[in-house]
Amino acid sequence: MTGESRPVELQIPMPWGYIAACRYGDPLRRPLLALHGWQDNAGSFARLAPLIASQRPILAIDLPGHGRSSHFPAGMSYHFNDFLRVVHRIVRHYKWRKISFLGHSLGAALSFYYAALFPNTVDVIIAIDALTTLYFPPHIQIDMMSVITDKALNEEDRLRGPAPVPLYSYENLTDLLYRGSEQSVELEHCKYLLERSVRLAEGHSDMYYFSRDTRIKLMEMVFTQPELVLALAKRLRNIHYLVIKAEHSYHIEVEYLSDVFRILRVNNPTFEFHVMKGEKHHVHLNSPDKVAAYVVRFLRMHGGVRCKPAEANL
Repeated sequence: MTGESRPVELQIPMPWGYIAACRYGDPLRRPLLALHGWQDNAGSFARLAPLIASQRPILAIDLPGHGRSSHFPAGMSYHFNDFLRVVHRIVRHYKWRKISFLGHSLGAALSFYYAALFPNTVDVIIAIDALTTLYFPPHIQIDMMSVITDKALNEEDRLRGPAPVPLYSYENLTDLLYRGSEQSVELEHCKYLLERSVRLAEGHSDMYYFSRDTRIKLMEMVFTQPELVLALAKRLRNIHYLVIKAEHSYHIEVEYLSDVFRILRVNNPTFEFHVMKGEKHHVHLNSPDKVAAYVVRFLRMHGGVRCKPAEANL
């Protein structure tokens, strides 16, 4: 492995613990902050990051409750807005005057929201198979909120109880992840996510358990109304914006988001949109070379930022 492909493990302090992260590339250059998808972790970028780290270093984090990051305290729930605050804490921690994003799915939506909330602080967004959060009609939102509220309390009770932690063979874990991702993560690549989300059970040589916080399954999302999406999009200006969509994925509905795309193209002159033919949602993990071809070219033109050591501060 080269220096760019071998990640350095970091822990970024937070009031409730820490955010675990992997750094790829030159620590004296400001990195792309890589944000993974829901229930994934920094391992999501394990195959892509080494291919682009020589062009721009990567800081891939585990969001709270995910991967190796600290869990939220008992009685607390996970919410989309909490993750926005985590991003803001990281920006303050490193004293970045600008921030660049590499986001997949939930991470891409977080990038969009952060840039809208803090205009003029974001210079690059590379969004993989998502643009913003999904929208559901009010009656579906009500049903989802009711179910999540009930199940969240049940999960809290389960975590406090004496019930043993479910154990699985590695083969079972691989199958669970494969099916849970709607067969989006290819079987041979599940190991990159499992490495950070499972642990070997004490007293066992071949049985594992999920170490991520099971409460993240009940994370409260933001169901962004179409009018709000448009208002947010109008606040994103002069950002070098690259959007990559997997063909066989529902996470970017081009027709539904046509007005958002129009606004982004008008206000961000370097905006690009590409469809990866034949690919599923985890295109960056399954076919990192294809994604890297677009990302490296884009960064060479617009995002190969060099900065003073004080601006990187990793």
